[in-house]
Parts: sequence; structure tokens; C-alpha cells
Amino acid sequence: MNNRRKRKVVFHIPTIGVGRAAPRVPQLGASGRNMQFTRLVGIAGVIALLIGTASSTLRSTPTSITPRRRADTTRTHDPIARLQARLDAGELTLPHDSASGYLAGVLRALNIPVASQGLVFSRTSLQTDKIAPWAPRAIYFNDDVYIGFVQGSHFLEVAAVDPTSGAVFYTLSQEPRARPTFSRETTTCLMCHQSRAATGGVPGFMVLSTLADRYGYPITGVHEGTTSDWTPMAERFGGWYVTGTNGTTGHSGNVYSPMLGHEVSDKRAYKAQFKFQRESARTDLAGKFDATPYLSAHSDLVALMVLVHQTGVHNLITAVHEAAKEALLERSLSVDSTLPMIATDSTVITNVHLRGAVERLARSMLFAGEAKLDAPITGTTSFAADFPKQGPHDAQGRSLREFDLTRRLFKYPLSFLIYSESFNAIPAFAKRAVYRRMKVVLDGKDDDLDFQQLRESDRTAILAILRATKPDFPQ
Repeated sequence: MNNRRKRKVVFHIPTIGVGRAAPRVPQLGASGRNMQFTRLVGIAGVIALLIGTASSTLRSTPTSITPRRRADTTRTHDPIARLQARLDAGELTLPHDSASGYLAGVLRALNIPVASQGLVFSRTSLQTDKIAPWAPRAIYFNDDVYIGFVQGSHFLEVAAVDPTSGAVFYTLSQEPRARPTFSRETTTCLMCHQSRAATGGVPGFMVLSTLADRYGYPITGVHEGTTSDWTPMAERFGGWYVTGTNGTTGHSGNVYSPMLGHEVSDKRAYKAQFKFQRESARTDLAGKFDATPYLSAHSDLVALMVLVHQTGVHNLITAVHEAAKEALLERSLSVDSTLPMIATDSTVITNVHLRGAVERLARSMLFAGEAKLDAPITGTTSFAADFPKQGPHDAQGRSLREFDLTRRLFKYPLSFLIYSESFNAIPAFAKRAVYRRMKVVLDGKDDDLDFQQLRESDRTAILAILRATKPDFPQ
């Protein structure tokens, strides 16, 4: 048996305002109130995604924590910095409209699909005054940029992945200007988005899980935690609106507690007594809120699952970058600078921190311990059809972006972020260690129960795809 410790990492995105009175919550009969509430919420609680921390339950080696850094204000090379350079040079303009400001223009400029929209109604981010079940925050994303839109806000919330530094945060004023300017945010965002508990000490992203009341405020002490690829579907997406279907167990989205936090006197009993209803099928959000201000009326289930996966992996890639820098510094200060960073005949790394970071990243990218689906899932937008088209594909047309959606998320369970700028930028000696660890698993030489979902046919296909599309992967 393998001894495994769980490590929590969390993810985060800011919010923006409310604006109208809270809707009336139907009253429950005295005798049936508790049983009725049993049918209202969902045992997962609220999984509120915030751009800026990494949420994942990591299962392998003990972790070491990167010391908290001061806010990094150095020049970045993330997609937003590159977009700003184009705006400054006059190569590009952003259209503006009275309803959503620069939102649609930014999404087009960054090639972020509207179908990626996720709607979160829990007040678990920066602008809590403008978010509620009747005014959710919209989140859009591609492989390395996240955009947050809230009704009534004077700015868009933006987070991007710098190839070597991890998450970088910006705001963009929604006031029409001749030349829109993204403003770099540092300390304010990093107070939550660079914490030991939430992101492992690196600038990152998080998915927070908590139970929300009827106004969207988290009820602390009842259900608090994180979500990841290992979280059972029934416990995901509390505090989110979700459109799609996912079998008999359902998920915890689309519902909230009719009670307020101060009305819950015995939180332990409250948690034990109520097993919240999980929704398993909803194709639209009619009656939940007015979707007119949003670019889409959907909050696609498949897109939300991809969002959970990639935010966690982004943080772990950044952790490897940080650990590699530490290992290089340690080696430069060593009396014997000829000591190898990595043993030449194995995957053993001399720096303990780097060894742990490599192990956690490799396991996460291989979906070790991924929660199984009990039934096929579907979304309600074109996201599931469009996402695999991005490739790359091998000669047989196979891609790591292809979905399974029957027993697991992806058909070939190795993260598509292996093609990302941040993964490619990992120092060569550390990347070789990640590849070696992956190769052990893909060669069928690791009998860890967490890799049982990898059949021999899966491993063979993944290796073939990598050899065709990832030239630096060991042949």
C-alpha cells in the first residue's frame, strides 16, 4: 500500500455587485422545512472558482512550501502584456459597447470562446457587493487567460499565466477610452492568490468550496473545502449555475441554502442533518436570474470541468518553476558545484522541493486518482465540440483534447497543458524529470492504484500522440 497525504490547493476570481433587491424565498411548512431543505442544496456546498489560486487534492509525496514572495512587478510576457503591446502600437483596437463594455472585444482579441462562460453566484471574491444568485459573475477562459465580468462593475477582472512567473493579475477599466490600458494588480490580488493553503505559495488560481445562503454569502463552518479532478461529481459546483446533464448522482450547482449564516446555530448538526439535493439535468437557467446582460445564457458543465482541471495544473507548473529556481540557487551556493541536479540514471532529484513538485505535477497531468463518472455527461453549448479542434493531432487525428465524457473527462488522460507556454518554459533539467516520471507510468511500470484508469490501450495511444506532437518528449 502506498502512503499518501492529501494536499489542498485552492483557486480564485474576483466579483462585482448586486444592484437590485433580493428575490423572495418561498417559505416552508413547519413540519416539512428540514426535509424540504434536504431537496434544495447539494452536499458539495459552493465550489466558487476564483481566478488566482490552485485547487486540487494532491495525493503523492509530502509537500514543501515555497516561501511567500513579495509582489512581483517585473515586466511580464503573458498574453495580456502582449495584447497591451499591440494596443499601444496601434495594431489593434478594442470595440466597446454600453452593455458589456470591452468584454466581447477582449474575448475576441484573446481567442477566448463565449461558450467557456461559467456563472458563479457565491460571494467568494473581491467584489462581494455586486455578486448574488440574481447577479452572478461570469468567467471566460482559454488555456492561459481568465476574464471575469460582473454586472455594474467599472472594470473587467483579468488573470493570465506568465510562462515563468505563474498567475499575473490585471484590471481593465470599462470606461470607453481611445487606448484601453490593462492595469497590473499585485498585492491586493496576491493576498488571496499567493497563499500557502490556497496555491502552495505560488501566484495561482483556486476553486473554493463552501455553502452559500440565499444572498450568496458563504455559510462558514458548514461546508468548506476545494474541488479538483479527484472531487466526486456530486460534490462539485456548489455556488455555480450549471447547464448540462450528468447521470444519477448529479452535482451541487444551481441551489443555495434558504437559511442565512447567523440563523444556523449548530453548524455541525446542520451539516449532518441535511443532505442536499443534487441536480442532474438542466438545459437552461430560466427563472434563476435575468441572463440579458451576459454574452450567453449558459454555464456549460463540460467547460466548468475543464476549468477545474487546468487551474490546478497551472499552479503545479508554476510550483515546478519556483522549485527549479530554488534548486539552481542551491547548486550555485554549494561548495561542490559539480554535483548533478538530477541523477543521470534515474528520476531522483537532489533537491527535495523540486522532487516533490515534479511528482505532484506529473500525477496531476496524468489524472492520477481522477473521480470516475457514473454516467455520460453533456454540456449545452458548442464547447465540447470546439475544444478538441484546437489540437494538435497525430496522423490518426487523435488529440489530448478529445473528450470521453462517459467514464472520465478526457479520452486520453494526459493534460493538454503539456503544450502550454508555461510547461514548455520549465527549465530543461526539471522538464526532463517530469517526462521521466510520466514515462514510467505510461510504460506501465507504476502499479499505484491511482493510475488504474490508464489501460494499456490508453498508455499506448498517449505515447503515440506525444511522439507525434511533442518533439522533446523522450522517444
